[in-house]
Amino acid sequence: MKLTAYQKRHLEALATFRKTPPTIWSVVFFRPLSWLPFLLIVVVSFGIYFLVDERWGLFLIGLTLGALLRIGSHARLAIMAWPVTAAVTDWPKVEALLQNEKSA
Repeated sequence: MKLTAYQKRHLEALATFRKTPPTIWSVVFFRPLSWLPFLLIVVVSFGIYFLVDERWGLFLIGLTLGALLRIGSHARLAIMAWPVTAAVTDWPKVEALLQNEKSA
């Protein structure tokens, strides 16, 4: 079975969190490079606040703060659901799929 990039990342996350239980920090920063676009938006928001217009800057800062809160909430809910996810996951199948991807 050929996995998509997202499926492979998801299975890698499952395998990682099986070894060490997930925390908010480990869930949010599992793929640190995915934060680069968000960092760019934060920099632009503060640039607009200080250099262009306070109102638009505050609006964009509020949007980014809302996005951060949403991401944190999603991570918290994923951690709360982890015991059920771990219990129903077919771990030999997960390991076999990851092994097939590494050898392919």
